[in-house]
Amino acid sequence: MSKQDVDVVSSMKNFQEVISTLSPDLQRVDTMILEFAQGRSPLIKDISEHLINSGGKRVRPVSLLLAAQLCGDKKAHDLAAAVELIHSATLLHDDVVDTSLVRRGKKTANALWDNKASILVGDYLFSVAFQFMVRSGNLRVLDLLAKASSTMADGEVMQLQNSNDVALSEEKYLEIIFGKTAVLFSAACECGALLNNRPESEISALREFGKNLGIVFQIVDDVLDYEAESQVFGKEIGGDFFEGKVTLPIILTYSQASLADRRLIEKLFAENLLNTEKDPHNFRQAFDLLAKYNGLGMARDMALSHHELALKNLEIFVDSDSKQGLITVLNNSFSRLS
Repeated sequence: MSKQDVDVVSSMKNFQEVISTLSPDLQRVDTMILEFAQGRSPLIKDISEHLINSGGKRVRPVSLLLAAQLCGDKKAHDLAAAVELIHSATLLHDDVVDTSLVRRGKKTANALWDNKASILVGDYLFSVAFQFMVRSGNLRVLDLLAKASSTMADGEVMQLQNSNDVALSEEKYLEIIFGKTAVLFSAACECGALLNNRPESEISALREFGKNLGIVFQIVDDVLDYEAESQVFGKEIGGDFFEGKVTLPIILTYSQASLADRRLIEKLFAENLLNTEKDPHNFRQAFDLLAKYNGLGMARDMALSHHELALKNLEIFVDSDSKQGLITVLNNSFSRLS
């Protein structure tokens, strides 16, 4: 077993220990979600239970609960539920947009039911999330999460608008993933400080920590889409490629590629627009180009730089179990296999 394999196993073990410690809180969050997700249609309950039982890591509510403990341990179950509901609602919508059939190793809601049900229940879960946000009684928190929700939608639209643009810049990529992913991580961590009325220096530190954590999480996700095993990753490998999503490994590869290889990358993504069927040969060509120019390695290096920035963000806080818990979440997000 290599050092990298040992680090992955250690990170997963430590993360599971954090989850185990927070288990009573997370169970309470799940119970609150299921109690509130009770519309007059039983379909809402069915899809909500499907999401809760799908095996997600709950990284966002875990980060919020740990940040709240770090800053004074004011109870944050309502906001943890709100953050998880916002995330769940976006997953329902994203799977429709991306025509995804598998997530977390299980069939997506749109595959089990249909697109209409997924969209409408996603809308319902967004509304329930705002009910939880209001219950917190903190206007800054409400404003923060409301803005985060709109930024997420904006990020998804930007990604759609830039589909198949293989000349996408790193700056635009980071803007997109901040909107679609990192902003909710950032808001979740910032909520922990806002709830406990911490000084602006600590609020800012957790905001930036969450942002860098979210960037790490998304870059690693983009890397895994090309190199992970589907049964481990829990999603169809190559989904980003076939959907025309130009992610960091492709951006970095394109920037280093010869003119001929740039033209090949452009051709492969152009064919994705025309083909209704996924061509595994095209994916293999794209993967070979990533290997040739070390696109995956360069992307992991960028994730590592944001990992280091996130660690610096936490230096303002004294050592504690909750601080170590956030570091464990960060380490697992970087070294994870799925």
